[in-house]
Amino acid sequence: CLSFPATGESAVAQLLDEEAPKVCQQIWDWLPLELKAIHGQFSGAEVFVLLDQPKQLPSEQMVQLPLPGEILYFFDPGGSVSSGKQASAEICVVYDRGVTLRGPEGVPIHASLFARIPGDWKHDWIPFANACRRVRWEGPQLLRIERVEE
Repeated sequence: CLSFPATGESAVAQLLDEEAPKVCQQIWDWLPLELKAIHGQFSGAEVFVLLDQPKQLPSEQMVQLPLPGEILYFFDPGGSVSSGKQASAEICVVYDRGVTLRGPEGVPIHASLFARIPGDWKHDWIPFANACRRVRWEGPQLLRIERVEE
């Protein structure tokens, strides 16, 4: 479950265990997380949380053109011209169309697609998408990511 505790908007995502088993397992092991969601500067309609302990994971289900509702894991080992000096890792949530994953200076990047919010993004999870959009206009917002047992 992804939620904005201050305002209550939430969405439940489904892990893509068969498509990205190792990434899913690592994300599952890290939960619960509560970090500030930041709006992407280069990619478009996505918010992300920076993880405290970045870890390189297997390249599973790599995408560059994610769809609304898709949740991705991105790792950058750092040290390149277009990245920072330190390794970094993000969980990204795509909330609208037109996203092309890009890093600093517009460098194309790929990330592991490991979860998806089911349903129609134009109807089923509008409040959550609007909360993500609010991060763009109002600045970082606390995002909680936690397990929901079925």
